[in-house]
Amino acid sequence: MKNKEGETMLEVIEPDYMAEFSCNGLLCPDTCCSGWEIVIDEATCERYEKSHNAEFKATLSRAIVHRKETTKDGEHDVACIRMGKGNRCLFLCNDGLCMIQRKTEEKNLSKTCRTYPRMLYLWQDAYAERSLCVSCPAAAHLILGRKKPLHFVTKKIEAAELDGLRITDEGQRLESDCLPLRRFLLEILQERNLSLPRRLQLANEFFWQAGAIAGHHAEKKFHRLLVRYQQKLREEGGVPEAAIVARKTIIARKLEAMQRLFFHRLQNPELRLDFRQRLAAALAHWRLKAEEPISQKSIEQYTEDEEFYQIVFLPEYSEVLENYLVNGVFKNIFITEDGTPFYQEWFQLLVQFSIAKALLIVSMTENPKGIVQEQVIETIQKTSRAIGHDGLYLQQMANQFAAKQPAEDALRDFCNKMLA
Repeated sequence: MKNKEGETMLEVIEPDYMAEFSCNGLLCPDTCCSGWEIVIDEATCERYEKSHNAEFKATLSRAIVHRKETTKDGEHDVACIRMGKGNRCLFLCNDGLCMIQRKTEEKNLSKTCRTYPRMLYLWQDAYAERSLCVSCPAAAHLILGRKKPLHFVTKKIEAAELDGLRITDEGQRLESDCLPLRRFLLEILQERNLSLPRRLQLANEFFWQAGAIAGHHAEKKFHRLLVRYQQKLREEGGVPEAAIVARKTIIARKLEAMQRLFFHRLQNPELRLDFRQRLAAALAHWRLKAEEPISQKSIEQYTEDEEFYQIVFLPEYSEVLENYLVNGVFKNIFITEDGTPFYQEWFQLLVQFSIAKALLIVSMTENPKGIVQEQVIETIQKTSRAIGHDGLYLQQMANQFAAKQPAEDALRDFCNKMLA
């Protein structure tokens, strides 16, 4: 579509919080300019090499490092910014501003730096989706601090606004049922007549059944499944839920999965100290030790903590967790035609949620006076940063769980286990 000036217009769907976001800059308590690897795309590297600014060129020569990375398409050269003293980006000035942006202009930032914490997708060359990552403190407070459910709006923008920021492959397409699947997942997660644990269980059940539909008459099969779950949601929404019973076998299986998640993450020598300490504290709280069977004491402690979480924590903070999950589904759950397993991003979202939930439970039980919303938001933000942006860790965990059975079965079992 073109407007009267001839500009190409795109349909964009985004949460209504997008217009409110702004970077905290120097005031950010967890700056994205330190503590993790910043990848520089090839086009940006070429622009940097052509710069005539002497100070910038001098910093550039010692700031950019190259390494080889192997993907399904073969081996590629990847350029990254070397971290300096305090694990800070060498282009980060003492006043919290970026030398690249200051000495040149914003368009000279790499795609990663220009985009983060925004996620931008362009689908079917027709419409785009934008959202924010809760790994950014400012975005986390904006998204998680809301009492009302996240609301999504549609608008028209000039395609030029997304120049250089597209992060989908050329021609990448969604499966035909992906959008209705995502919409209904959001509907389930925002059904506040049900408890959050029950909403998650229903969303998980629906996701695995809907995502696996394929072959002839797939559209009709999906529609029948959708109608069945819509009816289920209506019926359950008006009925008081039965108390959740924590059975020993379920808790033991959940603790075994958490044991693997936590100990594997602790093997990373670059894990930030504050997050490392929180993982270690959770393991100590539940008496979990590497490669040791789950003890009766661990089961009893977790059963008690889970009960406390359901009774005390969720009535106060279920809206925070709901908005986190809804944002995660909108931002990450895409079923594409390129052969990527449909369950990959769902598994990764539940890994992050499970770790954040565990850390919140420990914080809550170890503080007799309870925790405040600021601590809840900070825990989710730091978990998202330490887990959600580490694709290697998430893939390694998927491989571990799928070591002895097909990946789809293994990861579905993990999701069922963590939500039981």
